[in-house]
Amino acid sequence: MRITLRQLQIFEAVVHTGSVTAAAEMVSISQPAASQALRELEALLGRPLFRRHGKRLQITPQARLLLPQARSVLSQIEQIESMGSDDELSGSLHLASSVSVGNYLLPEQMASFRRKYPNIRFNLDIGNTQHVIQQLLTGKAEVGFIEGYCQHAELTTQIWRRDELVVFGSSQEDRQEELSWEDLQQADWVMREVGSGTRNILEQAIGKSTTQLNVVLSLAHMEAVKQAVIHKMGLGCLSRMAISQELNSGLIRLYNTPLELNRNLLIVIPKNTTLTKNAQGFVDQCYEMTSV
Repeated sequence: MRITLRQLQIFEAVVHTGSVTAAAEMVSISQPAASQALRELEALLGRPLFRRHGKRLQITPQARLLLPQARSVLSQIEQIESMGSDDELSGSLHLASSVSVGNYLLPEQMASFRRKYPNIRFNLDIGNTQHVIQQLLTGKAEVGFIEGYCQHAELTTQIWRRDELVVFGSSQEDRQEELSWEDLQQADWVMREVGSGTRNILEQAIGKSTTQLNVVLSLAHMEAVKQAVIHKMGLGCLSRMAISQELNSGLIRLYNTPLELNRNLLIVIPKNTTLTKNAQGFVDQCYEMTSV
């Protein structure tokens, strides 16, 4: 018996969904048939590909080595099937991104890529930096986009572009335009949750010169941070690109501070992994559009 395309499809779908049932639905076969295909693939390879964690299946280290090869094979088949069209690339592309990049930068990148390759299908998972790292480590994403830092032995990072964080408050508050270290320390703060790249950058910048900030509210979503600041709950710190609309409408104001808040936006991929043509093409475009 040889490895079949159906087995590779099921394997990749289980990685993406974390469930045989969901994977079966994704590739339009029955759950028993999907389970059988997965068992046959594991038997052919002589090793388990998943381990159960609660109700979900998690990829094994051995299976993580198989994943880019399986995706490459499936991508090549999709490209062969689309040879009758003018599109060189087709099929799916799995991305993971931190919130600022996913909301404000990647939509333009994905739209541009699909204009060139209309048969590309994107799966974009948005979360904080730690979530993106986890998606890459478990094989659910091929390429990650994050703000700030990533020091993980199994991942490699490339600087993509620069970003500026700014400190802002409600336009209804009476504060001086220049905020000192003492002002920052005495202020109430509305911040992103622990684990977000934005919060890490701010805490590292301010930790060099003062004690811990007075965080009165910790939120997982940028929109919630902005609304809390608008309603005078405290100072906020987000990427300049995330607050342009509120700034232009006069709901918030920026403050000058002694903080150094510039950061790198990073492209992250698993080490020792050859990207599929779809993923490599998208990464190349990201760099090309940045340099224009």
